[in-house]
Amino acid sequence: MNMNNTMTKEYKEVYFDRNGREHDRFYKNPLAGLFQREYALYLTAANLFESVRCRSMCIDTMKLYFMELAHKEKDSDAGNKNRNTQEDLLSEMERLVNRDVIGHITFPMMHICAAEAKTVLEEDGSHGFIFTDGIYGFKLHLDNPGKGHPRKIEVTDLCKKKLISGNREIRDAAPVSAA
Repeated sequence: MNMNNTMTKEYKEVYFDRNGREHDRFYKNPLAGLFQREYALYLTAANLFESVRCRSMCIDTMKLYFMELAHKEKDSDAGNKNRNTQEDLLSEMERLVNRDVIGHITFPMMHICAAEAKTVLEEDGSHGFIFTDGIYGFKLHLDNPGKGHPRKIEVTDLCKKKLISGNREIRDAAPVSAA
């Protein structure tokens, strides 16, 4: 056996340049508030269905940001009035969903339906959610003005185009009866 062919491993330390900033425990992602609101929107929209399945890993990340929020305490302190809680975000999203989503989409019997949710990354770094059962579907996206509360939920009804083309296909494929 030849001992000259042995390889030596050399390790180097890698330093990430963060423009002079070190990543520490006090760092807060600037999109954390947006992710918290998006997860609250996802939860509120998912409650419209019997069950929702989402395989996207983005949901898990958003859930972690959402879980950082405190729960509403019974003995609220005067100093914590401006602090968002999980319940505050959920009630805000419930108001927005009732105003902007319900009645603006075509999805019959959604309360007994099992749906699949998908996340879509938008150009501004935010996320949209597509809920579908294979026939009906809609997309939700928060209209966020930057900092502060979202103005509205942008709703895209995805089944109107499918129904029009689907009905034509059914009419074309229907047998013609000879009278």
